[in-house]
Amino acid sequence: MKKYDYNKLGIYGLILAILLFFAVNIMSVFAFKSYRVDLTQSGIYSLSKGSLQALKEIKEQISIKFFMSSKLAQASQTHSSYAIRVLELLEQYAAKSNGMIKLQVIDPQPFSKQEDEALSYGLKGLPVGNSSEYMYMGVVLSNSVDRKRIISFLDPTRERFLEYDITKYITDLTQTKRPVIGVISTLLLDGQGRPNAPLPKYYPKWAITNLMRDIFDVRFISRQTLNIPSDIDVLMIVNPKKFTEETLYAIDQYIMRGNPVVIMVDPLPESEITSGNSEYMVSPDMNRLFDHWGIQLEKNHFIGDMEQARFKTKQTENQYSEIKFPPWIAVKKLNPNDPVTASLKTIHLAYPGALAVTKETPNLEITPLLYSSNEAMAYPNETALAPDLSVLNKMFKSDKTNYVFGLRIKGQLTSAFEKAPTRNFLKKRPEDHLATSIKPTNIIVIADSDLLADSHWVLTQTEDDQVYAMADNGDFVINILDNLSGAASLIDLRAKSQWNNPLKVLDDLREQSDKKYRTQERELKNELSAVQNNLRQMMLTTEQNEEKADSEELEQVYLLKQKIIELRKNLRQVQSILIQDVQDLQTKIILINIFAVPFLLIGAALFVAWRKKTMREVHK
Repeated sequence: MKKYDYNKLGIYGLILAILLFFAVNIMSVFAFKSYRVDLTQSGIYSLSKGSLQALKEIKEQISIKFFMSSKLAQASQTHSSYAIRVLELLEQYAAKSNGMIKLQVIDPQPFSKQEDEALSYGLKGLPVGNSSEYMYMGVVLSNSVDRKRIISFLDPTRERFLEYDITKYITDLTQTKRPVIGVISTLLLDGQGRPNAPLPKYYPKWAITNLMRDIFDVRFISRQTLNIPSDIDVLMIVNPKKFTEETLYAIDQYIMRGNPVVIMVDPLPESEITSGNSEYMVSPDMNRLFDHWGIQLEKNHFIGDMEQARFKTKQTENQYSEIKFPPWIAVKKLNPNDPVTASLKTIHLAYPGALAVTKETPNLEITPLLYSSNEAMAYPNETALAPDLSVLNKMFKSDKTNYVFGLRIKGQLTSAFEKAPTRNFLKKRPEDHLATSIKPTNIIVIADSDLLADSHWVLTQTEDDQVYAMADNGDFVINILDNLSGAASLIDLRAKSQWNNPLKVLDDLREQSDKKYRTQERELKNELSAVQNNLRQMMLTTEQNEEKADSEELEQVYLLKQKIIELRKNLRQVQSILIQDVQDLQTKIILINIFAVPFLLIGAALFVAWRKKTMREVHK
């Protein structure tokens, strides 16, 4: 080796390394296409356990048609990159299905038969510039009896829900019978009337109802029912009020038959107040059952949580400000060991109640699911109607108590009734009275019904009922129904859907900037408001006495106007500073990723080469 020129050897070695690099990559594309290593923290490029379990349960072949325009990059680079991500995921489904999923990729060229097929399925096109051509990116899933589920357009903003959506549709097409959810509700979850009809008053369908119907067979039951049908897999009771003894008995006996129940009871349902309905003055009507189970809802108080409080807009004259509003709670304190809450991050509640265990019942296990922070307070219900939002802030004094907003009851129950009610003249009961549940029961009780309202968890809802959520309320409800019905395979997917992890450094900096400048912003807004009020009064005075207005008063008006201009300028500067620090840090991180790491690698390589050359010279 001493005879060879080390410089030439280095050059030859570099060329050989480059050739090997390309050769290995080309070979791996063909030889190792079915092998993958997912190094992401949340495993976003691998199918989750829920999806793999759903694939094992496929009993008939499912066809997946992925309509992906080859010229998609011309319309949008974002959509083009996302299409590749979708294709890779669909290939994983086909590879792991043991031949039960047939994947077909279709390129719907403009004015072709493939485009006609895409349009026949209701797929939505993405326009290309100012031309009359459209690009498509949608999925059609169908089973052997030609039942179809369609994603008309794959929106990149829903990427974190991609696997959940696909597995949900596969599961739905596989099931011969979907779980049946019976709903007894005093709230208009299913809407009312039609938009243009004079009567009854129109109320749109709630997003949670559409979400439930995607997975379950949902049936609404009268709150005056005398018997819960035997084919109901899970009973969901929302805001129970004015229940007759017969209805409570029907619920009791449904539980005695070993059936699961979820109850959302509310001491102060905001949804009724905002709709002008006076029902909120009626107390929840589950005491007989609750007392027998050993739990209690405080009917006359709602809970405010200052630590987990959300912000609400406060209006004073023409001024708007955001204030912490304790009754609106973004609950982050969730039971990490229960399957319905383990995968979730935040659940939004409004004016929730508190649940307490009043007695220990043999063979019964009661587990909290979600609860308040230690900085919480029980407010009297009448304080909720205060016209000034800041009143509740001023009243706040922490009880130093962790209030329970939701709990699970499991075990063997006895009936809350000694016998069937005698006043049963409308219908003969089909079964004899059951004094003890025939198998262990599973009941979930939540002390809030407003968590279902769109305003508390839905950011937007599209025409095809796609939901963009700002909280995990929808997932929470679906998790509960999945778990109670025994169809819990989708819970794992919702855990994975929250794959994007925030940068803690940026979050901390954002919080520091907020604390540093928010007080200054408030002071400027208050000063601006005061100056504007003074100007209005001054202008009114000079207009009423225009002839008597002297030069000094006119000078004051001019100075006030200049002051307003200056304050607005300062306010804009402060508001821009709020995000400037974060933007600067983001820029630094991007520059480090682009330049610093390659330079470090090059520097390390040069150091090693120099070190070896030095060592060779020393040995000579």
